[in-house]
Amino acid sequence: MARIQPSQGISPIHLAAAAPLGVWLRLIRENGGVAPPYWGRLARVMLTSAALSPLRAAERVRFGRRVARTEVHPSPVYVHGFARTGTTHLHNLLAHDPGLGFVTTLQANTAPMFLFARGWLDPFIAKRLPSTRPMDDVAVSLALPQEEEAALACTSHLSPVHGVSFPNRMREITDRFGSMRLTAAELAQWKRAYLRVLRKATLAAEGRRLVLKSPANLGRTALLRSLFPDAKFVFLMRNPYVVYLSNLRLYRSLLPAYAMTDYDWDSIAAAVRRNFAVMMQRYLRDRESIPPGNLVEVRFEDVEADPLGELERIYRRLRLPGWERARQPIAAYAASLAGYRKNRYRIDQRVVRVVDRDWGFAVKAWGYSPPFTAGRVVTER
Repeated sequence: MARIQPSQGISPIHLAAAAPLGVWLRLIRENGGVAPPYWGRLARVMLTSAALSPLRAAERVRFGRRVARTEVHPSPVYVHGFARTGTTHLHNLLAHDPGLGFVTTLQANTAPMFLFARGWLDPFIAKRLPSTRPMDDVAVSLALPQEEEAALACTSHLSPVHGVSFPNRMREITDRFGSMRLTAAELAQWKRAYLRVLRKATLAAEGRRLVLKSPANLGRTALLRSLFPDAKFVFLMRNPYVVYLSNLRLYRSLLPAYAMTDYDWDSIAAAVRRNFAVMMQRYLRDRESIPPGNLVEVRFEDVEADPLGELERIYRRLRLPGWERARQPIAAYAASLAGYRKNRYRIDQRVVRVVDRDWGFAVKAWGYSPPFTAGRVVTER
């Protein structure tokens, strides 16, 4: 069993530290409690949650009715893809379109109270926010886009993000809230919580169409279309052999900082493989019902090589307005990434065997092959 190492320096803000105490008590109860070595971490989270209670209450009083009345654009744009397929890169590119709104990092980290506390809460959050993500050195700032799933995790127990806190139950949590194996009552509760996140983001974005990105959405394509029949989907695929190693790196970065239980690494790797297989197979089934003008599929490698060309194709295929206005700010952002250094991986025959065994259907569906000869080192964003 792997144990968390003591944090050094300023402890990171827990992914769901802003969640109400009731959410945390339910998570602890449903997931078998918190192991003694992690009680200090739990205490910090619970103290933070308790301290934020007045802000959550103030937001409900001041903004509750406005949020309930807010209309979400009927055709949001979803950047669709499994974790580590480059969805963050594409999300950031699209978010530089001034005609689109998005959930910001500030909104995601302070979801229950950001409308009330924005402005004066920013310096406190910024101080404890790393300048780059631990898994890939991608820049982090309060104003950059963030997954709406992170906001959902800060407002409810209904998110697979909580698998990072309770990795001993990652498979069960992912099956429930990633593959949406919920009761009718739980599904209704999820819809209310999810739409509340989008209404808040729409209010903050002054009514603009939202561009959204959460890997968990890959298993929810049909559900999202039931909420927004005219939703637009940009599906992003990348080489599965790189995706697998990148996901392992992701959890090796996150779990020591956020886990509250012991965990077995082989079980984490198995959960990653299962999660990809279940979600990708569900997407392959559900994409058949998406109208042709509402879905475009792209490869990350093509976006990386020609971001403007691929973005223009996306706008054209989805009939999104405003490309001429969006081109310059998107180009400027893409140019700013010129010095970015990508992670490096050595893909060996063992990795190839595992991916071919569990994800071979995806390798075949998109025509990928192992990006190596004799253990060659490859890089990824």
